[in-house]
Amino acid sequence: MTNTSNSSIEPEASQHRDQTSWRRLADAEPIEIRDPLAELLGMVPNGEPLTVTFADVAKAAGHACPAVSGAYRSTQLALDELYPESYPVRSDINVVVGDAPDAAGYGPMANVMRHITGATDETGFSGFNGFGGRDNRLSFEEIPGPGRSFEFKRVDTEETVRITFTPSATKPESANGSPEVKEQIARLVQGDLSDEERDAFYETWHTRVQMILQADPGPDTPFSMERDDSSG
Repeated sequence: MTNTSNSSIEPEASQHRDQTSWRRLADAEPIEIRDPLAELLGMVPNGEPLTVTFADVAKAAGHACPAVSGAYRSTQLALDELYPESYPVRSDINVVVGDAPDAAGYGPMANVMRHITGATDETGFSGFNGFGGRDNRLSFEEIPGPGRSFEFKRVDTEETVRITFTPSATKPESANGSPEVKEQIARLVQGDLSDEERDAFYETWHTRVQMILQADPGPDTPFSMERDDSSG
């Protein structure tokens, strides 16, 4: 039996549970993407997109860092290139992650890309008689490149975009003369940073994340992009 005694406060309580008190979070343009399953099952009107924000992927990851922001921005750049005049569509996007899951942050970055595109490995939903399936659309294969490389393929047109992300192109130590990040993180974990040092670390860290989220492909940025239309 349904308990109606709290029905009048449930919407407000639900809204409160969905809120996160961010100490600080970098800002980025949201990603809009259609999901055929969401449309089929009445979650959104036909043709209307879902909106994925950087806050969404940061909550899923449990933190905001260069890898998480790099994966978000890589996906955003690729989808904008592949779908210049329409919404990208889940179940129509294949993703190749350019190394093993335990190499150089590739696993966590793949999780962000799954969250946005819906593309998954064999554990993903296979769809209803194939409709809306997103299993076996994400794989880990070596991709040569100067940084962390990823390929995004639009299945319907076979257009492919390769994105390379080089985290070292952003230098957090340059912001305020702080020591190397790894040393600071070790001290942060041990609780050895003063309040002033911790606040300075947060400022440097999130400034770097923000730089990545705002970067476009180019010779002096963390990103390069190459388009391959040979199969299209």
